[in-house]
Amino acid sequence: MQSQHCTPTLVIRRSLFVVLLTLAACDLLTAPSVATTIRLSPTEVTFDALGDNLRVTATVEDQSGNVMSNDTVTWTASDRGIATVSFSGLVTAVGPGTSTVTASAGSASGTATVTVIQTPTSLELSDTVVNLYSLGDTTRVIATVRDKNQNVIDGSPVVWTTSDSSIAGISSGGLIRAYGVGSAMITATLESLKAEARITITLWESISVGQVHSCGLMVTGTAYCWGSNRWGQLGDGTGSNRSIPTAVSGGYTWRSISAGESHTCGVTTSDEALCWGRNLFGRLGDGTETDRSLPTLLSSQLGWQSISAGGHHTCALTNANNVFCWGENTNGEIGNGTTANQLTPTSVGSAQTWQSISAGGSHTCALTASSKAYCWGKNLYGQIGDDANSNRLTPTSVSGGHTWRSIFGGENHTCAVTNSEQAYCWGSNANGRLGIGTSTDQAVPTLVNGSLSWNSLSGGNEHACGVSTSGAGYCWGFNDSGRLGDGSVTQRRAPQAVIDAHVWRAISAGGYHSCGVTTSNTAYCWGLGSYGELGNGISAARSTPIQVSNPG
Repeated sequence: MQSQHCTPTLVIRRSLFVVLLTLAACDLLTAPSVATTIRLSPTEVTFDALGDNLRVTATVEDQSGNVMSNDTVTWTASDRGIATVSFSGLVTAVGPGTSTVTASAGSASGTATVTVIQTPTSLELSDTVVNLYSLGDTTRVIATVRDKNQNVIDGSPVVWTTSDSSIAGISSGGLIRAYGVGSAMITATLESLKAEARITITLWESISVGQVHSCGLMVTGTAYCWGSNRWGQLGDGTGSNRSIPTAVSGGYTWRSISAGESHTCGVTTSDEALCWGRNLFGRLGDGTETDRSLPTLLSSQLGWQSISAGGHHTCALTNANNVFCWGENTNGEIGNGTTANQLTPTSVGSAQTWQSISAGGSHTCALTASSKAYCWGKNLYGQIGDDANSNRLTPTSVSGGHTWRSIFGGENHTCAVTNSEQAYCWGSNANGRLGIGTSTDQAVPTLVNGSLSWNSLSGGNEHACGVSTSGAGYCWGFNDSGRLGDGSVTQRRAPQAVIDAHVWRAISAGGYHSCGVTTSNTAYCWGLGSYGELGNGISAARSTPIQVSNPG
Protein backbone atom coordinates (compact mmCIF):
# COMPACT_ATOMS: atom_id res chain seq x y z
CA MET A 1 0.00 0.00 0.00
CA GLN A 2 2.87 2.36 0.77
CA SER A 3 4.72 1.70 -2.53
CA GLN A 4 1.65 2.47 -4.56
CA HIS A 5 1.33 5.64 -2.63
CA CYS A 6 4.92 6.82 -3.45
CA THR A 7 4.95 6.19 -7.23
CA PRO A 8 2.89 9.23 -8.31
CA THR A 9 5.13 11.54 -6.32
CA LEU A 10 8.26 10.36 -8.16
CA VAL A 11 6.57 10.87 -11.47
CA ILE A 12 5.65 14.41 -10.57
CA ARG A 13 9.22 15.25 -9.50
CA ARG A 14 10.72 13.90 -12.72
CA SER A 15 8.29 15.90 -14.82
CA LEU A 16 9.19 19.05 -12.95
CA PHE A 17 12.91 18.48 -13.58
CA VAL A 18 12.29 18.02 -17.26
CA VAL A 19 10.32 21.24 -17.36
CA LEU A 20 13.13 23.04 -15.60
CA LEU A 21 15.71 21.71 -18.02
CA THR A 22 13.59 22.74 -20.93
CA LEU A 23 13.17 26.23 -19.60
CA ALA A 24 16.93 26.55 -19.09
CA ALA A 25 17.60 25.48 -22.63
CA CYS A 26 15.16 28.06 -23.93
CA ASP A 27 16.95 30.80 -21.96
CA LEU A 28 20.23 29.88 -23.57
CA LEU A 29 18.72 29.99 -27.00
CA THR A 30 17.28 33.52 -26.54
CA ALA A 31 20.38 35.31 -24.88
CA PRO A 32 20.79 39.00 -26.16
CA SER A 33 23.41 39.93 -28.85
CA VAL A 34 26.35 42.04 -27.71
CA ALA A 35 28.48 44.28 -29.96
CA THR A 36 31.93 42.82 -30.01
CA THR A 37 33.44 44.06 -33.27
CA ILE A 38 33.21 47.31 -35.32
CA ARG A 39 34.63 47.35 -38.79
CA LEU A 40 35.21 50.78 -40.50
CA SER A 41 35.41 51.42 -44.20
CA PRO A 42 37.70 52.90 -45.32
CA THR A 43 40.31 52.60 -42.60
CA GLU A 44 42.72 55.03 -44.29
CA VAL A 45 41.49 58.44 -45.42
CA THR A 46 43.67 61.08 -47.09
CA PHE A 47 42.55 64.64 -47.90
CA ASP A 48 44.52 67.12 -50.05
CA ALA A 49 42.50 70.23 -49.17
CA LEU A 50 40.79 71.66 -46.13
CA GLY A 51 37.03 71.36 -46.28
CA ASP A 52 37.07 68.08 -48.18
CA ASN A 53 34.91 65.36 -46.58
CA LEU A 54 34.19 61.66 -46.81
CA ARG A 55 31.67 59.41 -45.06
CA VAL A 56 33.17 56.47 -43.14
CA THR A 57 30.80 53.53 -42.62
CA ALA A 58 30.76 51.42 -39.47
CA THR A 59 29.69 47.76 -39.47
CA VAL A 60 28.87 46.39 -35.98
CA GLU A 61 28.99 42.64 -35.31
CA ASP A 62 27.85 40.69 -32.26
CA GLN A 63 29.50 37.81 -30.46
CA SER A 64 28.34 35.46 -33.17
CA GLY A 65 29.60 37.59 -36.05
CA ASN A 66 26.14 38.76 -36.93
CA VAL A 67 25.67 42.32 -38.18
CA MET A 68 23.85 44.50 -35.72
CA SER A 69 22.16 46.94 -38.04
CA ASN A 70 20.13 48.69 -35.38
CA ASP A 71 22.93 49.35 -32.90
CA THR A 72 23.86 52.98 -32.15
CA VAL A 73 27.43 54.06 -33.00
CA THR A 74 29.21 56.99 -31.34
CA TRP A 75 31.85 58.82 -33.41
CA THR A 76 34.86 60.71 -32.02
CA ALA A 77 38.04 62.32 -33.46
CA SER A 78 41.37 62.31 -31.63
CA ASP A 79 42.31 65.80 -32.89
CA ARG A 80 39.48 68.06 -33.99
CA GLY A 81 42.06 70.58 -35.22
CA ILE A 82 42.90 68.12 -37.99
CA ALA A 83 39.59 66.41 -38.73
CA THR A 84 36.07 66.41 -37.39
CA VAL A 85 33.47 63.65 -37.62
CA SER A 86 29.70 63.96 -37.49
CA PHE A 87 27.21 61.68 -35.70
CA SER A 88 26.74 59.87 -39.02
CA GLY A 89 30.44 59.34 -39.73
CA LEU A 90 31.06 62.25 -42.10
CA VAL A 91 34.75 63.13 -41.74
CA THR A 92 35.85 66.68 -42.69
CA ALA A 93 39.42 67.96 -43.10
CA VAL A 94 40.13 70.92 -40.81
CA GLY A 95 43.92 71.26 -40.64
CA PRO A 96 47.09 69.54 -41.80
CA GLY A 97 48.27 66.48 -39.88
CA THR A 98 47.11 63.00 -38.88
CA SER A 99 44.17 62.13 -36.66
CA THR A 100 42.25 59.01 -35.65
CA VAL A 101 38.50 58.65 -36.04
CA THR A 102 36.87 56.14 -33.68
CA ALA A 103 33.44 54.50 -33.89
CA SER A 104 32.18 53.01 -30.61
CA ALA A 105 29.22 50.85 -29.62
CA GLY A 106 29.18 49.50 -26.09
CA SER A 107 32.63 48.10 -25.33
CA ALA A 108 33.44 47.60 -29.01
CA SER A 109 35.25 50.14 -31.20
CA GLY A 110 36.89 50.57 -34.57
CA THR A 111 39.29 53.16 -35.91
CA ALA A 112 40.28 54.85 -39.16
CA THR A 113 43.37 56.97 -39.76
CA VAL A 114 42.76 60.41 -41.33
CA THR A 115 45.64 62.27 -42.96
CA VAL A 116 45.26 65.88 -44.18
CA ILE A 117 47.93 67.07 -46.59
CA GLN A 118 47.18 70.44 -48.23
CA THR A 119 48.37 70.24 -51.81
CA PRO A 120 49.32 73.67 -53.27
CA THR A 121 47.24 74.57 -56.31
CA SER A 122 47.70 78.35 -56.49
CA LEU A 123 50.32 80.97 -55.59
CA GLU A 124 49.63 84.68 -55.45
CA LEU A 125 51.51 87.78 -54.27
CA SER A 126 50.17 90.59 -52.13
CA ASP A 127 51.39 93.09 -54.73
CA THR A 128 52.07 92.57 -58.40
CA VAL A 129 53.20 96.15 -59.06
CA VAL A 130 55.56 97.79 -56.58
CA ASN A 131 57.10 101.27 -56.81
CA LEU A 132 59.97 102.48 -54.65
CA TYR A 133 61.20 106.07 -54.63
CA SER A 134 64.54 106.07 -52.82
CA LEU A 135 67.63 103.91 -53.07
CA GLY A 136 67.74 101.62 -50.07
CA ASP A 137 63.97 101.73 -49.58
CA THR A 138 62.40 98.40 -48.68
CA THR A 139 59.00 96.80 -48.86
CA ARG A 140 57.78 93.29 -48.21
CA VAL A 141 55.76 91.23 -50.65
CA ILE A 142 53.70 88.41 -49.13
CA ALA A 143 53.33 85.13 -51.00
CA THR A 144 50.06 83.28 -50.33
CA VAL A 145 49.73 79.59 -51.22
CA ARG A 146 46.28 77.98 -51.39
CA ASP A 147 44.83 74.52 -51.84
CA LYS A 148 42.12 73.64 -54.34
CA ASN A 149 39.43 74.94 -51.96
CA GLN A 150 41.25 78.27 -51.64
CA ASN A 151 42.37 77.66 -48.11
CA VAL A 152 45.70 79.25 -47.17
CA ILE A 153 48.61 76.85 -46.72
CA ASP A 154 50.85 78.21 -43.97
CA GLY A 155 54.59 77.76 -43.92
CA SER A 156 55.02 76.91 -47.59
CA PRO A 157 58.73 77.16 -48.60
CA VAL A 158 58.52 79.74 -51.39
CA VAL A 159 61.73 80.43 -53.31
CA TRP A 160 62.34 84.11 -54.28
CA THR A 161 64.40 85.36 -57.22
CA THR A 162 64.99 88.71 -58.96
CA SER A 163 65.56 89.33 -62.64
CA ASP A 164 68.07 92.12 -61.96
CA SER A 165 69.81 92.32 -58.60
CA SER A 166 71.36 95.68 -59.52
CA ILE A 167 67.87 97.21 -59.48
CA ALA A 168 66.01 95.23 -56.81
CA GLY A 169 67.11 92.56 -54.35
CA ILE A 170 64.85 90.06 -52.60
CA SER A 171 65.36 88.18 -49.34
CA SER A 172 64.16 84.69 -48.47
CA GLY A 173 61.30 86.31 -46.60
CA GLY A 174 60.11 88.47 -49.49
CA LEU A 175 61.78 91.74 -48.43
CA ILE A 176 62.53 93.86 -51.51
CA ARG A 177 65.28 96.49 -51.45
CA ALA A 178 65.89 99.22 -54.05
CA TYR A 179 69.41 99.31 -55.49
CA GLY A 180 69.11 101.17 -58.79
CA VAL A 181 66.80 102.97 -61.19
CA GLY A 182 64.72 100.80 -63.50
CA SER A 183 62.41 97.78 -63.37
CA ALA A 184 62.92 94.19 -62.34
CA MET A 185 60.72 91.13 -61.97
CA ILE A 186 60.48 89.46 -58.59
CA THR A 187 59.44 85.79 -58.88
CA ALA A 188 58.07 83.50 -56.18
CA THR A 189 58.26 79.77 -56.96
CA LEU A 190 56.79 76.72 -55.20
CA GLU A 191 57.11 73.41 -57.03
CA SER A 192 55.35 74.00 -60.36
CA LEU A 193 53.62 77.20 -59.17
CA LYS A 194 54.93 80.67 -60.00
CA ALA A 195 53.91 84.27 -59.29
CA GLU A 196 55.58 87.54 -60.35
CA ALA A 197 55.68 91.16 -59.29
CA ARG A 198 57.12 94.06 -61.29
CA ILE A 199 59.32 96.29 -59.17
CA THR A 200 60.00 99.80 -60.46
CA ILE A 201 62.55 102.03 -58.78
CA THR A 202 61.47 105.55 -59.66
CA LEU A 203 63.54 108.31 -58.10
CA TRP A 204 62.97 112.05 -57.80
CA GLU A 205 64.71 114.09 -60.47
CA SER A 206 63.70 117.63 -59.49
CA ILE A 207 61.30 119.57 -57.33
CA SER A 208 59.65 122.99 -57.64
CA VAL A 209 57.92 124.88 -54.84
CA GLY A 210 55.02 127.29 -55.24
CA GLN A 211 53.21 129.44 -52.69
CA VAL A 212 51.57 126.60 -50.72
CA HIS A 213 52.00 123.66 -53.06
CA SER A 214 54.89 121.62 -54.40
CA CYS A 215 55.52 119.61 -57.53
CA GLY A 216 58.17 117.07 -58.35
CA LEU A 217 59.41 115.19 -61.36
CA MET A 218 60.60 111.60 -61.41
CA VAL A 219 63.54 110.41 -63.48
CA THR A 220 60.96 108.50 -65.53
CA GLY A 221 59.20 111.75 -66.47
CA THR A 222 56.16 111.25 -64.22
CA ALA A 223 55.00 114.42 -62.45
CA TYR A 224 53.44 114.64 -58.98
CA CYS A 225 52.06 117.56 -57.00
CA TRP A 226 50.85 118.02 -53.42
CA GLY A 227 49.64 120.73 -51.05
CA SER A 228 46.94 123.33 -51.66
CA ASN A 229 44.64 122.56 -54.56
CA ARG A 230 42.18 125.42 -54.21
CA TRP A 231 42.62 126.48 -57.83
CA GLY A 232 43.36 123.05 -59.29
CA GLN A 233 47.12 123.68 -59.24
CA LEU A 234 47.86 120.02 -58.45
CA GLY A 235 46.51 118.97 -61.84
CA ASP A 236 44.61 115.90 -60.66
CA GLY A 237 41.22 117.09 -61.86
CA THR A 238 39.96 118.00 -58.37
CA GLY A 239 40.03 120.88 -55.93
CA SER A 240 41.04 118.78 -52.95
CA ASN A 241 44.26 119.39 -51.04
CA ARG A 242 46.76 116.52 -50.99
CA SER A 243 49.29 115.76 -48.27
CA ILE A 244 51.17 113.14 -50.28
CA PRO A 245 52.38 113.33 -53.88
CA THR A 246 49.53 112.84 -56.32
CA ALA A 247 50.07 112.11 -60.00
CA VAL A 248 49.37 114.92 -62.45
CA SER A 249 46.63 113.70 -64.77
CA GLY A 250 46.95 113.10 -68.48
CA GLY A 251 49.58 110.40 -68.71
CA TYR A 252 52.22 112.82 -70.02
CA THR A 253 55.94 112.24 -69.85
CA TRP A 254 57.43 115.47 -68.55
CA ARG A 255 60.80 117.07 -69.18
CA SER A 256 60.37 119.83 -66.60
CA ILE A 257 57.79 121.20 -64.20
CA SER A 258 57.45 124.56 -62.46
CA ALA A 259 55.18 125.57 -59.56
CA GLY A 260 54.04 129.20 -59.44
CA GLU A 261 52.02 131.10 -56.86
CA SER A 262 48.79 129.18 -57.49
CA HIS A 263 49.38 127.57 -60.87
CA THR A 264 51.73 125.02 -62.35
CA CYS A 265 53.24 124.51 -65.78
CA GLY A 266 55.34 121.87 -67.44
CA VAL A 267 56.99 120.85 -70.70
CA THR A 268 56.64 117.31 -72.03
CA THR A 269 59.29 115.24 -73.76
CA SER A 270 57.42 115.92 -77.00
CA ASP A 271 58.04 119.69 -76.53
CA GLU A 272 54.46 120.53 -75.61
CA ALA A 273 53.79 123.09 -72.88
CA LEU A 274 50.79 122.80 -70.56
CA CYS A 275 49.57 124.74 -67.53
CA TRP A 276 46.89 124.27 -64.88
CA GLY A 277 45.51 125.96 -61.76
CA ARG A 278 44.43 129.56 -61.30
CA ASN A 279 44.05 131.47 -64.55
CA LEU A 280 43.44 135.03 -63.38
CA PHE A 281 45.14 137.41 -65.88
CA GLY A 282 45.55 134.52 -68.33
CA ARG A 283 48.63 133.03 -66.66
CA LEU A 284 47.82 129.58 -68.11
CA GLY A 285 48.29 130.87 -71.65
CA ASP A 286 45.24 129.13 -73.15
CA GLY A 287 43.57 132.37 -74.29
CA THR A 288 41.07 132.43 -71.39
CA GLU A 289 40.91 133.32 -67.71
CA THR A 290 39.16 130.09 -66.79
CA ASP A 291 40.77 128.07 -64.01
CA ARG A 292 41.89 124.57 -64.98
CA SER A 293 42.27 121.53 -62.73
CA LEU A 294 43.82 119.48 -65.52
CA PRO A 295 46.89 120.17 -67.68
CA THR A 296 45.82 122.41 -70.54
CA LEU A 297 47.82 123.10 -73.69
CA LEU A 298 49.01 126.60 -74.39
CA SER A 299 47.22 128.33 -77.23
CA SER A 300 50.48 128.28 -79.19
CA GLN A 301 52.78 125.29 -79.50
CA LEU A 302 56.14 126.59 -80.66
CA GLY A 303 58.33 123.67 -79.69
CA TRP A 304 59.01 124.45 -76.05
CA GLN A 305 62.28 123.79 -74.22
CA SER A 306 61.52 124.95 -70.66
CA ILE A 307 58.91 126.88 -68.70
CA SER A 308 58.78 128.98 -65.52
CA ALA A 309 55.62 129.75 -63.52
CA GLY A 310 55.81 133.00 -61.56
CA GLY A 311 53.44 134.96 -59.37
CA HIS A 312 50.69 135.94 -61.82
CA HIS A 313 52.53 135.34 -65.08
CA THR A 314 54.43 132.62 -66.90
CA CYS A 315 57.40 132.58 -69.27
CA ALA A 316 58.86 129.88 -71.48
CA LEU A 317 61.85 129.22 -73.73
CA THR A 318 61.43 127.70 -77.19
CA ASN A 319 63.75 125.26 -78.88
CA ALA A 320 64.74 128.17 -81.11
CA ASN A 321 65.95 130.01 -77.97
CA ASN A 322 63.21 132.62 -78.07
CA VAL A 323 61.39 133.75 -74.91
CA PHE A 324 57.63 134.17 -74.61
CA CYS A 325 55.63 135.38 -71.60
CA TRP A 326 51.92 135.71 -70.76
CA GLY A 327 49.58 136.61 -67.89
CA GLU A 328 49.61 139.75 -65.76
CA ASN A 329 51.67 142.60 -67.19
CA THR A 330 50.87 145.44 -64.80
CA ASN A 331 54.55 146.02 -64.13
CA GLY A 332 55.91 145.07 -67.53
CA GLU A 333 56.79 141.48 -66.52
CA ILE A 334 55.80 140.20 -69.97
CA GLY A 335 58.66 142.22 -71.46
CA ASN A 336 56.87 143.28 -74.64
CA GLY A 337 57.07 147.02 -73.98
CA THR A 338 53.49 147.38 -72.71
CA THR A 339 51.55 146.96 -69.46
CA ALA A 340 48.62 145.14 -71.04
CA ASN A 341 47.88 141.65 -69.74
CA GLN A 342 48.38 138.83 -72.22
CA LEU A 343 46.22 135.69 -72.39
CA THR A 344 48.48 133.89 -74.83
CA PRO A 345 52.26 133.51 -75.27
CA THR A 346 53.73 136.86 -76.32
CA SER A 347 57.25 137.37 -77.62
CA VAL A 348 59.64 139.23 -75.32
CA GLY A 349 60.77 142.42 -77.01
CA SER A 350 64.48 141.78 -77.38
CA ALA A 351 66.58 140.30 -80.14
CA GLN A 352 68.56 137.97 -77.90
CA THR A 353 69.44 134.33 -78.06
CA TRP A 354 68.25 133.09 -74.69
CA GLN A 355 69.41 130.02 -72.74
CA SER A 356 67.24 130.14 -69.60
CA ILE A 357 64.23 131.95 -68.13
CA SER A 358 62.89 132.55 -64.60
CA ALA A 359 59.56 134.20 -63.73
CA GLY A 360 59.53 135.89 -60.32
CA GLY A 361 56.71 137.49 -58.35
CA SER A 362 56.15 140.46 -60.68
CA HIS A 363 59.39 140.51 -62.65
CA THR A 364 61.27 138.20 -64.99
CA CYS A 365 64.94 137.40 -65.50
CA ALA A 366 66.77 135.47 -68.19
CA LEU A 367 70.25 134.52 -69.33
CA THR A 368 71.52 134.84 -72.87
CA ALA A 369 73.62 132.30 -74.72
CA SER A 370 76.63 134.47 -73.85
CA SER A 371 75.80 134.19 -70.09
CA LYS A 372 74.59 137.78 -69.76
CA ALA A 373 71.70 138.49 -67.39
CA TYR A 374 68.62 140.58 -68.20
CA CYS A 375 65.57 141.36 -66.09
CA TRP A 376 62.31 143.24 -66.64
CA GLY A 377 59.08 144.12 -64.85
CA LYS A 378 58.61 145.44 -61.32
CA ASN A 379 61.65 147.23 -59.91
CA LEU A 380 60.35 148.88 -56.77
CA TYR A 381 62.99 147.21 -54.63
CA GLY A 382 65.78 147.09 -57.20
CA GLN A 383 65.05 143.47 -58.23
CA ILE A 384 65.93 144.25 -61.87
CA GLY A 385 69.53 144.88 -60.77
CA ASP A 386 70.17 147.93 -62.92
CA ASP A 387 70.86 150.28 -60.02
CA ALA A 388 67.44 151.90 -60.32
CA ASN A 389 63.92 151.54 -58.95
CA SER A 390 61.85 152.15 -62.07
CA ASN A 391 59.85 149.38 -63.68
CA ARG A 392 61.26 148.05 -66.93
CA LEU A 393 58.95 147.04 -69.78
CA THR A 394 61.62 145.30 -71.83
CA PRO A 395 64.72 143.22 -70.96
CA THR A 396 67.27 145.38 -69.14
CA SER A 397 70.88 144.39 -68.54
CA VAL A 398 71.80 143.48 -64.96
CA SER A 399 74.65 145.63 -63.65
CA GLY A 400 78.07 144.36 -62.64
CA GLY A 401 79.45 142.85 -65.83
CA HIS A 402 79.33 139.28 -64.50
CA THR A 403 78.91 136.17 -66.56
CA TRP A 404 76.20 134.00 -65.08
CA ARG A 405 75.56 130.29 -64.78
CA SER A 406 72.02 130.51 -63.46
CA ILE A 407 69.46 133.08 -62.31
CA PHE A 408 66.26 132.86 -60.25
CA GLY A 409 63.54 135.44 -59.63
CA GLY A 410 61.93 135.46 -56.17
CA GLU A 411 58.93 137.44 -54.95
CA ASN A 412 60.68 140.85 -54.90
CA HIS A 413 64.32 139.83 -55.18
CA THR A 414 66.66 138.00 -57.52
CA CYS A 415 69.55 135.63 -56.92
CA ALA A 416 72.10 134.26 -59.37
CA VAL A 417 75.32 132.24 -59.56
CA THR A 418 78.28 133.35 -61.68
CA ASN A 419 80.42 131.09 -63.83
CA SER A 420 83.04 131.44 -61.09
CA GLU A 421 80.57 129.89 -58.60
CA GLN A 422 79.92 133.06 -56.63
CA ALA A 423 76.42 133.86 -55.34
CA TYR A 424 74.80 137.29 -55.71
CA CYS A 425 71.36 138.58 -54.73
CA TRP A 426 69.58 141.92 -55.20
CA GLY A 427 66.22 143.60 -54.65
CA SER A 428 64.17 143.60 -51.46
CA ASN A 429 66.18 142.62 -48.41
CA ALA A 430 63.38 142.52 -45.84
CA ASN A 431 64.20 139.92 -43.18
CA GLY A 432 67.64 139.42 -44.71
CA ARG A 433 66.48 137.49 -47.77
CA LEU A 434 69.54 138.63 -49.82
CA GLY A 435 71.92 136.84 -47.46
CA ILE A 436 74.35 139.77 -47.28
CA GLY A 437 74.31 140.25 -43.51
CA THR A 438 71.98 143.27 -43.48
CA SER A 439 68.32 144.05 -44.20
CA THR A 440 69.03 146.91 -46.63
CA ASP A 441 67.61 146.66 -50.16
CA GLN A 442 70.12 146.41 -53.00
CA ALA A 443 69.58 147.64 -56.57
CA VAL A 444 72.66 145.89 -57.96
CA PRO A 445 74.00 142.33 -57.52
CA THR A 446 75.53 142.02 -54.06
CA LEU A 447 77.76 139.17 -52.96
CA VAL A 448 76.14 136.69 -50.59
CA ASN A 449 77.99 136.38 -47.28
CA GLY A 450 80.49 133.63 -46.73
CA SER A 451 83.32 132.11 -48.70
CA LEU A 452 81.24 129.33 -50.22
CA SER A 453 81.26 128.19 -53.81
CA TRP A 454 77.77 127.64 -55.19
CA ASN A 455 76.03 125.32 -57.62
CA SER A 456 72.59 126.93 -57.58
CA LEU A 457 70.29 129.41 -55.83
CA SER A 458 66.52 129.75 -55.50
CA GLY A 459 64.45 132.72 -54.33
CA GLY A 460 61.16 132.34 -52.47
CA ASN A 461 58.72 134.89 -51.07
CA GLU A 462 60.87 136.23 -48.25
CA HIS A 463 63.74 133.81 -48.16
CA ALA A 464 66.28 132.16 -50.43
CA CYS A 465 68.09 128.82 -50.51
CA GLY A 466 71.09 127.44 -52.32
CA VAL A 467 73.36 124.45 -52.73
CA SER A 468 77.13 124.73 -52.46
CA THR A 469 79.52 122.92 -54.76
CA SER A 470 80.07 120.40 -51.94
CA GLY A 471 76.34 119.57 -51.94
CA ALA A 472 75.57 121.33 -48.65
CA GLY A 473 72.23 123.14 -48.35
CA TYR A 474 71.81 126.68 -47.04
CA CYS A 475 68.86 129.02 -46.56
CA TRP A 476 68.42 132.57 -45.26
CA GLY A 477 65.81 135.26 -44.74
CA PHE A 478 62.43 135.06 -43.02
CA ASN A 479 62.00 131.84 -41.04
CA ASP A 480 58.43 131.58 -39.84
CA SER A 481 57.26 127.95 -39.70
CA GLY A 482 60.88 126.82 -40.13
CA ARG A 483 61.19 127.44 -43.86
CA LEU A 484 65.02 127.75 -43.56
CA GLY A 485 65.34 124.17 -42.30
CA ASP A 486 67.81 125.00 -39.53
CA GLY A 487 65.64 123.69 -36.70
CA SER A 488 64.53 127.16 -35.60
CA VAL A 489 62.10 129.94 -36.52
CA THR A 490 64.75 132.65 -36.25
CA GLN A 491 65.36 134.86 -39.28
CA ARG A 492 68.83 134.69 -40.78
CA ARG A 493 70.62 137.47 -42.70
CA ALA A 494 73.36 135.17 -43.95
CA PRO A 495 73.41 131.59 -45.25
CA GLN A 496 72.46 129.11 -42.54
CA ALA A 497 73.11 125.42 -43.03
CA VAL A 498 70.06 123.22 -43.49
CA ILE A 499 70.05 120.64 -40.70
CA ASP A 500 70.66 116.95 -41.56
CA ALA A 501 73.72 115.82 -43.41
CA HIS A 502 72.14 115.38 -46.82
CA VAL A 503 74.05 115.95 -50.02
CA TRP A 504 71.75 118.09 -52.13
CA ARG A 505 71.32 118.25 -55.86
CA ALA A 506 69.05 121.31 -55.71
CA ILE A 507 66.80 123.19 -53.26
CA SER A 508 63.70 125.18 -54.23
CA ALA A 509 62.49 128.08 -52.06
CA GLY A 510 58.74 128.70 -52.24
CA GLY A 511 56.18 130.86 -50.52
CA TYR A 512 56.42 129.59 -46.95
CA HIS A 513 58.31 126.35 -47.31
CA SER A 514 61.26 124.81 -49.11
CA CYS A 515 61.96 121.47 -50.74
CA GLY A 516 65.02 119.78 -52.16
CA VAL A 517 66.28 116.65 -53.88
CA THR A 518 69.43 114.90 -52.70
CA THR A 519 72.11 113.33 -54.87
CA SER A 520 70.54 109.97 -54.00
CA ASN A 521 67.32 111.23 -55.60
CA THR A 522 65.34 111.50 -52.39
CA ALA A 523 62.94 114.42 -51.86
CA TYR A 524 62.59 116.41 -48.62
CA CYS A 525 60.52 119.43 -47.59
CA TRP A 526 60.36 121.76 -44.59
CA GLY A 527 58.53 124.88 -43.40
CA LEU A 528 54.79 125.54 -43.44
CA GLY A 529 52.72 122.39 -43.85
CA SER A 530 49.16 123.56 -43.25
CA TYR A 531 47.99 122.51 -46.70
CA GLY A 532 50.00 119.31 -46.96
CA GLU A 533 52.71 121.07 -49.00
CA LEU A 534 55.50 119.11 -47.25
CA GLY A 535 54.18 115.92 -48.80
CA ASN A 536 54.69 113.80 -45.69
CA GLY A 537 51.07 112.81 -45.18
CA ILE A 538 50.28 115.33 -42.45
CA SER A 539 49.46 119.05 -42.29
CA ALA A 540 51.95 120.46 -39.81
CA ALA A 541 55.02 122.68 -39.99
CA ARG A 542 58.55 121.30 -39.80
CA SER A 543 61.74 123.25 -39.13
CA THR A 544 64.01 120.49 -40.44
CA PRO A 545 63.81 118.42 -43.63
CA ILE A 546 61.32 115.58 -43.64
CA GLN A 547 61.22 113.01 -46.41
CA VAL A 548 58.42 113.33 -48.91
CA SER A 549 56.13 110.32 -48.79
CA ASN A 550 55.86 107.85 -51.61
CA PRO A 551 53.23 108.90 -54.13
CA GLY A 552 49.72 107.76 -53.41
